[in-house]
Amino acid sequence: GAPHEEERAKRLAEGFAYVEVLPKMSLEGVARVLAGAKFVVSVDTGLSHLTAALDRPNITVYGPTDPGLIGGYGKNQMVCRAPLKSLNNLEAAAVYKEITLI
Repeated sequence: GAPHEEERAKRLAEGFAYVEVLPKMSLEGVARVLAGAKFVVSVDTGLSHLTAALDRPNITVYGPTDPGLIGGYGKNQMVCRAPLKSLNNLEAAAVYKEITLI
């Protein structure tokens, strides 16, 4: 992403020992990191599909998109859907609840 996105991600991750903001890297490098992850929280992008292909537990967060049409396939692929299909209405507690089910 853009430099301002990286800075924002770092600010959001502050204080969470289990959150890692990765540097810019190749797809192969990202795959290596994902393959070693205990679990992944992602949005509905190609990285959520890569996580599913690597058979890693994954919670994919969805806003207006339909997980039935574009969601990842495989075991341990969970969906966390935002109320009213807007990520502005999704509380962190809802995502954390899904993490505790893994």
